Amino acid sequence: MGDFAGMWRLDGRPVDEADLTRMAQGLDGRNVAPARIWRSGPVALVHRRPARPFTPGEARELQPLTGASGAVLVADSHPGALPILTALERRGVDGVLEGLCGSFAFAVWQPSERRLTLARDGAGFRTLFLHRSERLIAFSTRLRALLSLPDIPLDLDEHALAASLILDQSQPERTIYRAIDRVPMGHVAVLTAQGTRVSRWWSLPRPGTLRHRNDSEVEEHARQVLDTVMDDALQAEGPVTSCLTGGLDSSTIVTTALRRLGPRRLLAVTRVPDGPTPGDTACNYHDESPRASAMAALHPGIDWYPISGDGGDWGESDARRWHLEGGQPTGASVNIAWFFPVYRFMEGQGSRVLLGGEQGNGYFSYSGLSLLPELFLGLRWGRLAGHLLALARNEGRSAAYFFKREVLRPFEPLSWRMRRLGRGPSPWSSHSALNPAFTREIRLDQSLDTGRYRQRVDGGHHSTFEARRWLLCDETARDVRGVLRAMTGMDLRIPLADRRVLEFFGSLPLDQFLRNGVTRSLARRLLAGQVPAETVGNRTAGTQNGDWFTRLSAARPAMIADLARLRSSPLARRVIDLDRIQGLLDHWPRDAAAAEPRRREYFHLLTRGLDMAGFLAWRESANN
Repeated sequence: MGDFAGMWRLDGRPVDEADLTRMAQGLDGRNVAPARIWRSGPVALVHRRPARPFTPGEARELQPLTGASGAVLVADSHPGALPILTALERRGVDGVLEGLCGSFAFAVWQPSERRLTLARDGAGFRTLFLHRSERLIAFSTRLRALLSLPDIPLDLDEHALAASLILDQSQPERTIYRAIDRVPMGHVAVLTAQGTRVSRWWSLPRPGTLRHRNDSEVEEHARQVLDTVMDDALQAEGPVTSCLTGGLDSSTIVTTALRRLGPRRLLAVTRVPDGPTPGDTACNYHDESPRASAMAALHPGIDWYPISGDGGDWGESDARRWHLEGGQPTGASVNIAWFFPVYRFMEGQGSRVLLGGEQGNGYFSYSGLSLLPELFLGLRWGRLAGHLLALARNEGRSAAYFFKREVLRPFEPLSWRMRRLGRGPSPWSSHSALNPAFTREIRLDQSLDTGRYRQRVDGGHHSTFEARRWLLCDETARDVRGVLRAMTGMDLRIPLADRRVLEFFGSLPLDQFLRNGVTRSLARRLLAGQVPAETVGNRTAGTQNGDWFTRLSAARPAMIADLARLRSSPLARRVIDLDRIQGLLDHWPRDAAAAEPRRREYFHLLTRGLDMAGFLAWRESANN
């Protein structure tokens, strides 16, 4: 495990010592060991592992690793790199990928064939960036390492900048730099002196392709998959910590971990608000600790800690630190910084591995509601009517409500939806601070894939496959995770995004998830008897950062000062609607209750807009 970088000089020149130093420094982070380097003429690989291994056996993996065939491997992977190299020597790259599970990004140089291969896992929780020009190939798990190389141009891609700010996930291979691409998740890139071939090696499964005889068989198979994945996730030096929110996904992580740990104890943490929160609604609650506490009370093997703000500082509140570490705007640094007290608590407990329940709602705990438009398209109206009536009975709403929301909504033209909801002339207007003049200049409305982007504005999609693909392909969030590890020294593991989980739950028929008017039915059945009844029957969603308005209000004077400074940046003025941001800062809500209905504007549009403007001004000053 650990970050890596490498380069291949296609002009045949030996790799320069200064470039090796730059790449090694670009891989720096909290509690990271010195770089280890392999080089041979025009090719070099650099790896930096954690100073203290995350998993048993990792200390023996002194990367770069060289196989009997002469192949040289660097990998950021869990489980480790040695199994990848062993399989590579026996079966080749295709054979490795076919059987490889867990989260990984790797690069392998095969000198006998003069071939470089780069690959990422299907869920993409390890990043991998790539530059290719006439004279140079360079790659790294950290964007920062590539930005340090003088031979790589740093021109910004304006369309990718806009996509980043409007949260468009439809072109995952692009970064905000014209000369740097991503190796997309689930893809492999094969590079030779003659060219580059990028191909998909793993695809999302299609629902309904896996059948069982009965529900008991489904549930038993599901537990086996979860247990197998959890055994890998629990491999750690020192105690493992799990997030506990009281929701279905985090509760599944905790109960499965307890089952596999046996007599060993599990640390569980819940981030609690530090200030006033708006009142709970029929859809959301803002403090997850009561549900987490009830869950912990059921299981004596849990050591549960509610975590509040600690006054510490690892640089999480400094926007420039995020820009420097990540090489791009993070967009969500205010959100991510809220969790840093958790990481500092873990360090005090000697824990460096955190289990999270992300990605569960697309597969493991899928709602199943996309079954309804599929039944509509398939003219299976009798079954559709049965599901609508069952939902109405169970949720206390009319069948017409669910027909309109779940069946008709995915087919509603996006322009109609925007007008009906009063969200402005463009689908991104309600949550993005892009300057309208800039969007016209780059013709954003013509390049946007509205068929996929409709999901960003809660427009739904009639295809389960497309809906799941959209949920999975947020590359910007993956980029931030790499930066987060560098800043905290913690390894975040997402068991519910493991390939084995995605393949099993993603292949099940949709009626496993929508059953008798109950959404997320399979997850509820699996958890019954293991968690509080309130959790199993819960229909509302926990909201992280429930105290967001309190924290944003404290930062308001600094944001006003930042905005005044940013007005001197021509690039920031061109891309960002600074006047709109000024209006939000000038007309501040009176309290948390008044702010919550405008959360989209203040917590997302305002903070992301200022972050992007600050990044653009920073890049502009660096170029000058």
